[in-house]
Amino acid sequence: MPTLDSTTRDRIVEAATELILEHGYERTTMRAIAERAGVSQGSAYYYFSGKEDLVQGFYLRIAREHADLSRERMEGEKALKTRLAITLDTYLEVSGRYRAVAESLVSMAVVPTSPLSPFSAESKPARETFIALYDDVVEGSELRADARLRAALPELLWLVQMILTLGWVQDLSPEAKVSRKIVSRLAPTLARLIKAARFKPLSPLAGEAIDALDAIKEARQARVRGDDGAAP
Repeated sequence: MPTLDSTTRDRIVEAATELILEHGYERTTMRAIAERAGVSQGSAYYYFSGKEDLVQGFYLRIAREHADLSRERMEGEKALKTRLAITLDTYLEVSGRYRAVAESLVSMAVVPTSPLSPFSAESKPARETFIALYDDVVEGSELRADARLRAALPELLWLVQMILTLGWVQDLSPEAKVSRKIVSRLAPTLARLIKAARFKPLSPLAGEAIDALDAIKEARQARVRGDDGAAP
């Protein structure tokens, strides 16, 4: 049995990315991926159980590239609006390198029961990488917020990123200029709303947003457990 090797794993993900860019997800086979990566088909299946599992490697690759580049660009910056703008704009930049792959996968990723969904158990490593980045976005800023809102913010901001993704996929403007313009307006607006949430007029709205997030998470967990609430 071969030994797991991160270099080989990365090479297989790279090969899959290239082939999906060239031919689309459906027309890309594990055999073709293995040939492009220079490994046997058996070795490819040793690292990944199939194309869906391999796509998770692609998701994680984007998440890590996004996190590394965002943290580098945010270094020394304290303004929440600027940190948000940097992170969201960097997300568009990194995703843009793989736009053809994203377009190929989006119809499957929006299906709630699909393992390719960003909310699936299979997507957890990439999802947690994104959320950890937004935790750093908030932690390194000047923001003061109550404990409940502070705890929920990273995931709420990741959900904003998911909404932005849906718009970006439909954005046919050169270099996604429309999406980038939206980010330039969205980041300062989000920062103002988050800061204002600690004041009485807006605190109930913040509480409702957190309650909605909790309800979504509970519904997702119940779906995994089964309707009777029992573990699968």
